[in-house]
Amino acid sequence: MHLLDWHHEWKGEFGMPMTKVRKIVVALLGVTIALGNSTSATGAPTESFDKPLRKKVVNLVRSRYQLPYNPYRFQLSCFYYPGFMVKEVINRGVKGAFSVTVTPVIREAAPPCHLEHASTERLMSKDLWAFAGVKGSLLFLEEAEGDSNGGKPFRVLEWETGKRVFEDSTREIDHLEFLHTTDESVSLRYLRVVGGDCSIPMEGMNCWSKFKKHYGLATATVPRCTGYRRKGEHEGPVDHWGIPLVSIDTASAIDYPVEVDIFPHPSIRAIPGPVKCGPVQ
Repeated sequence: MHLLDWHHEWKGEFGMPMTKVRKIVVALLGVTIALGNSTSATGAPTESFDKPLRKKVVNLVRSRYQLPYNPYRFQLSCFYYPGFMVKEVINRGVKGAFSVTVTPVIREAAPPCHLEHASTERLMSKDLWAFAGVKGSLLFLEEAEGDSNGGKPFRVLEWETGKRVFEDSTREIDHLEFLHTTDESVSLRYLRVVGGDCSIPMEGMNCWSKFKKHYGLATATVPRCTGYRRKGEHEGPVDHWGIPLVSIDTASAIDYPVEVDIFPHPSIRAIPGPVKCGPVQ
């Protein structure tokens, strides 16, 4: 029974005043939301990115790549964590607009937040990869101005060495869930986005079997695909986002839930959950 239906039935049975019922319903909703935010689908406690101790944002000089009437300026953001500072410089309107560096904290002195590079500052990215977050010793970057089959490519680097330890594509990087996080162990869960070379709507199980075998989706059922134009339909229809539907023979991409252990070597495994399907982009 839906919670609001239960709300009306309970009042009718016990004759409780409406204001009191509302308070109880709101309290139960709060408990439900809190539990949903603190546990994963399997009940294991989850975490999000580490929160910086503080953040500073500075708008600098106007970018020479912008038109005269555009007020946009270089933007410098500094994120302070225990032991290091992440610095991101954004200059929109030019290729390689994002620059991400890491500066260690030495003798408990917080590095200053300015454009000048310190001798201990390490360049982590100088292209279209933007800062996404930190988890322990790991720095997460996301591709700022692109996607892969509707997903967002992301990279994981060790902040002390700059070594890239993992790369993949997810639906929303803000929805990464971390589990079993220690200095030696980091596991995360997310919706992974991958593209194939066949069309599930057109080829059915022949195509779906390839996905199941390649990505270890033994228990998943064939998903319902959206975004396609069926055979015989004329061009022109759009989906609920206003995006034109594509031909049924366009290759498919899927979202499916995974769990990844970063150390000692990254390993990806599918976990139970719904699979979504759409055309590759």
